Amino acid sequence: MTTTQPGRISFSRQTSTPILKEIAAATVSFTGKTLTALAVTVALNCAPASCQQVSPGLPSGAISPIRLVDAQRIAAQPTLPSLVPTDVTPIGLGRERELLKPGPTFYLLQKLPSRMWLNGSVEVSQRGETNVFFTNSNKKADYVFRVLPNLSVGYRILPRTSIYTNYFVLKDVFADHGRLSYPTTQSLAWGIRHEIPIRTRTNLQFDLQAREIWQASHFRQFDFLPGVTLTHVLNPSTIAFGNIQLQLRGKNYFCAPTREIDPFYTVGVLHRRGMWTFSAVDTFVCNFRNGNAIPSQSNLSMIAQLEVSRQLTKKVPGLVTFVRAEPVFNWASRGLPGISGFDFRIFGGLRYSFNKAATNVAMDQLRKQLKESSLPPAMAPSDSKTPTDETASPLKTMEGEPAMAPPQIVEADPAANGTVSKSADPAATAAAPLTAATNATETNETSPVAATTAGSWNQSETLQ
Repeated sequence: MTTTQPGRISFSRQTSTPILKEIAAATVSFTGKTLTALAVTVALNCAPASCQQVSPGLPSGAISPIRLVDAQRIAAQPTLPSLVPTDVTPIGLGRERELLKPGPTFYLLQKLPSRMWLNGSVEVSQRGETNVFFTNSNKKADYVFRVLPNLSVGYRILPRTSIYTNYFVLKDVFADHGRLSYPTTQSLAWGIRHEIPIRTRTNLQFDLQAREIWQASHFRQFDFLPGVTLTHVLNPSTIAFGNIQLQLRGKNYFCAPTREIDPFYTVGVLHRRGMWTFSAVDTFVCNFRNGNAIPSQSNLSMIAQLEVSRQLTKKVPGLVTFVRAEPVFNWASRGLPGISGFDFRIFGGLRYSFNKAATNVAMDQLRKQLKESSLPPAMAPSDSKTPTDETASPLKTMEGEPAMAPPQIVEADPAANGTVSKSADPAATAAAPLTAATNATETNETSPVAATTAGSWNQSETLQ
C-alpha cells in the first residue's frame, strides 16, 4: 500500500493477506476520506503476526505484506528492529557471574546426578530506547518491556567434556509501536563443550553449538556457533574474560552458512564488592551477508554493556536488581533501515539466576585424597635442613590461589637401599609410602614440574 495523493491510497500487487484484499476492494468501490481512514486503521491493527511472510519480490525481502512510508515502512523490514545480534546470540555471562558468587543450591539440585550441570536465569526488564527502527534519520523512541528466560542443561561425559542443550525466549512489548511486539524470538540448541584449565586461575573453554531460531512466521534461521572463551581470575573479586564466537547462518537445519557469516569479538570485566556487582562488556560484530541473507546488506556494529547489579537479600543469593546502559553503534550498512544509526538503551529490572555444577570431578579428587591419606605414613626425615618450597606455603596459598594438594614424590637412591631424595614439600615426603623394591621410583604424574623441582635438590637422606 502506497500513499499517492492526500485522501487516496492504492494497494500494491504484493499484498497477499485476505483481510487486506477485502479492505482494498472496499476502498476502491467506495469513496470518501472516512472509509479510507477506516480501511487503513483496520489494516494496521488487525493483521496478525502470521501475515508477516517473506516476500522475495519486495525490496530487501520485506516480511510484511504492507508497504508504507516512513516509520511504518521501516517497521516492515525483516531485520526485526530493536533486536541486535547480542539479543538473539547472547554472550554467556552466566558462568562468569557464578565464578564471583555461586548461585543458590537447593535440595532438589543436590539429588540430581553428579555429572549433570544446570544454568538458568529469568530476566524481567523495562527500558527506554532512542532508535527502535535503527535508522540514520527520523529516529523514533519508545518504552519497551522485556521477558527473557534462559535455561541450559548439560551432562559431563568426560572429566572436562560436556554435552548440553539450551533454550531461551525473548519477548519485547512496545508501548507506542505495537507492530514491533508481534515477533516472539525463540532459540533451541544443543552443543558440546570442552574445558582446559591453565594453571589455577585461567580456564580455556571450547564450545560448538547448533541451533534453530524462530523470529517470525515462515521465517527460518539455523546457526552453527563455534566459539572459544578465555577466563582469568585476577583476584577473588575480579574476573576478566575474552570470547571469539562465529555465527554461521543458513535457512535449513544443519545447512550453513548459506546466508551469512558473523564473527563476534567480546571482552569483559566483572567485579564484585559486597552485595554489588559491576560489569563492563564490549562486543564487536561483523556481518558478512550474501544475496540469500535477510537482509542482504553487510554491516558492522559495536554493542557495549555497562551494568550495576545488587543482591536484594542474602536469603536468595541469585536474585538481583540491575541497571544497564547499552549503546549500539551501526555503520557500513549504506543507510539501510533496521541495521543503521545509533541507538541508546537504558535497562532496569530484576534477574534471578540458579546454578548446579557438575561435582563428579571434585568428588573423584576428594575420593583419591582420602584413599591416599588412609595409607600407612612413612617416618619423617631427621635432617632439619630440608629446603622449603615457598610456593607451597599455606600463607601464600591463602593470599592468592585456592589450596592445592602438595606433590608426593619419592625417588629411590641407586647407591643405597631405602634412600630417598627430598621432595618439594617435606610433609609430602614424610607421608609418601616406601616401595618394597630397590631402585624404584614413584612420581606424581599430575605434577611433572614439581618432580623436576624435587630432582634439583642435590641432597639425600636415609630414612630411619
